[in-house]
Amino acid sequence: MQPVVPIDVDDTTGIWRTDGLPMVYLPRHFLVNNHLAVEAALGRDSYRAILRASTAKSAIEWCEAQVRGKGLDPAATFRHYFQRLSQRGWGQFSIDTLDTTSRRGSISLRNSIFALEAGQQRGQRVCYMFEGFITGAFSFLLGIVDPTAVECEETYCACDGRQDNCRFDFAA
Repeated sequence: MQPVVPIDVDDTTGIWRTDGLPMVYLPRHFLVNNHLAVEAALGRDSYRAILRASTAKSAIEWCEAQVRGKGLDPAATFRHYFQRLSQRGWGQFSIDTLDTTSRRGSISLRNSIFALEAGQQRGQRVCYMFEGFITGAFSFLLGIVDPTAVECEETYCACDGRQDNCRFDFAA
């Protein structure tokens, strides 16, 4: 299977772009090793808070760029965001429930890069980086300016060995 994500490479600068945004292609272990080093230096709780804010901001920026570039409505943009994450190697995301009226939902993730690299670790949830991805995209969908108004928790992780996927529940 070949990638379905379009990659445009600028002949002059070498910059890769997908959906009009600059991208970086790197080995999975490079990203995960850096992630784990920062977690060890700062502590998981501090790092989790930093990641939640930065990845939520990034998700919102990506969604806004898609609306400008593709003219998608917010719901289509939300779904496209998780499709693109799946196509770019983070794992396979599926939106299990999404209810904008009750302002809640759940997303499953199979083959998470973090769970695959961690292996089996009973009682651990290692995919917390994705909580910010979800809070940002959901706040975009609902038109919430402050993504901290959205709560998200990795309720279980594939590396725990009890499930074959990770699950994230979220609400505003």
